[in-house]
Amino acid sequence: MTGAISDLLLRQFSGFLSSRIGLHFPRERWPDMLRGLERAAPELGLAGAGACMQWLLASPRNRRQVEILASHLTVGETYFYREPAVFSALEDEVLPALIAARRAAGRLQLRIWSAGCCTGEEPYSVAVLLSRLIPDLEQWNITLLATDINPHFLAKAMRGDYREWSFRGAPAWFREGYFAPSGAGNYALAPQVRRLASFDYLNLVDDVYPALDNNTNAMDIVLCRNVLMYFEADAMRAVLDKFRRALTDDGWLVVSPTEANATMFSGFVPVSFRDAFLYRKGETPAALHPAMPAMQMMPAEAYALPAWARIAVPPAPTLADRDTQQAAAPAAATPLPRAQSTESVAACAETYRQALACYTQGDYAMAADVLAAAAPGDVPGLVLAARACANQGKLDEACRWCEAAVAADKFNPGLRYLLASVLAEQGQGAAAAAALKQALYLDQDFALAHFALGNLYRRLGQGATAARHFANARELLAAHPPGEPLPDAEGLTAGRLLDIIDSGESIS
Repeated sequence: MTGAISDLLLRQFSGFLSSRIGLHFPRERWPDMLRGLERAAPELGLAGAGACMQWLLASPRNRRQVEILASHLTVGETYFYREPAVFSALEDEVLPALIAARRAAGRLQLRIWSAGCCTGEEPYSVAVLLSRLIPDLEQWNITLLATDINPHFLAKAMRGDYREWSFRGAPAWFREGYFAPSGAGNYALAPQVRRLASFDYLNLVDDVYPALDNNTNAMDIVLCRNVLMYFEADAMRAVLDKFRRALTDDGWLVVSPTEANATMFSGFVPVSFRDAFLYRKGETPAALHPAMPAMQMMPAEAYALPAWARIAVPPAPTLADRDTQQAAAPAAATPLPRAQSTESVAACAETYRQALACYTQGDYAMAADVLAAAAPGDVPGLVLAARACANQGKLDEACRWCEAAVAADKFNPGLRYLLASVLAEQGQGAAAAAALKQALYLDQDFALAHFALGNLYRRLGQGATAARHFANARELLAAHPPGEPLPDAEGLTAGRLLDIIDSGESIS
């Protein structure tokens, strides 16, 4: 099938797929790639795989093209309770320990991410586990984020309606207890369980994460099963490094047994259960939570990886910045220490640089500790402290730092947007909306604030209001070059945000 197409074109296009989507098609899989392209070509308005490759390589790519390619080059095959041993480990060991720890700390919050969720069977399987394990679930702030690159999969997942074939790996009680017949041989998931999951478009290779903006920070568990096998080695390392950053310090990564590869999992410790093993963030067995004595540790090999993704944060403070800003300390029942008035600007900048170095390496705890010890009074330090705490899941502390930053620079809309992001993550939708409206009062052309308000109102079921804010954001973004990074967006570009808005509206 490859005879009529040159090896050069095939190599170039397989390289494009690797760099843009992360999909790995070595020479022996070129026939699979061509079959997928033949299926994709009519959707792209092209005649055949060769024309499809030449056009995509020669023209600027957009989100829709990437989605079409991904939908034809990956297999959307999944079912409920796939790999039952993994779900047994989650139900019997991992989730009970996390739930007990949160109760003991008085912080009823869990954050779980199904990355590459396909048509939703995986996140909904987790949602059922949560409903079984947490009797007072309505009192908890649960984030169950499900993302995929294929909007058709996401649209089906949001409907929560499945045929018999999706239950082939599930125990009998699963369908009987949580689904009802919906006609034509389908079964609909109970609304109270379906509402636990939220679905969004995300490209694991191209997009920026962890980030407050797409809710991918401070995860307790990341599930990414039967996805990494599509990636070539460099893309897999980069994705795993970003997952490590997205997890809390004792967070869990769940991959398929066929994808487990010790050489790729630097920064994770493999933990063996009865018939499965998962990865826990950490370098040594000592990092394990003491609440799980039944686990058997497997030998872990350490492999140093370079820092890969650099998350945008404010630049280090200068003397001019210092002269124009007033010192501010977070207001709270237990106030954080104030900066000493005798601290020199040079020392403040050096502290910031040290904290930023920790932050960019994914060591958010050390970054927060460095800043807390110095008690920054300047806005860049306060913002960095807020982001470092948020990325650890310490939302109360993050909120205090945000409020201190707002107090130090009351007319900065970006600071109110950051505060709104933290409030939304805390489940305080009304307070988040108020902060976003304040940001728009200060800058009515703040596209990110319109986008965030659109998301808030969409989750509240206020579709017309959400659509108005999305339309405002789209109009503002159209005035910017697609590749232009947006302020306060951690590297997100105008074109990418437009893609996200279009994807969100197409699956809602």
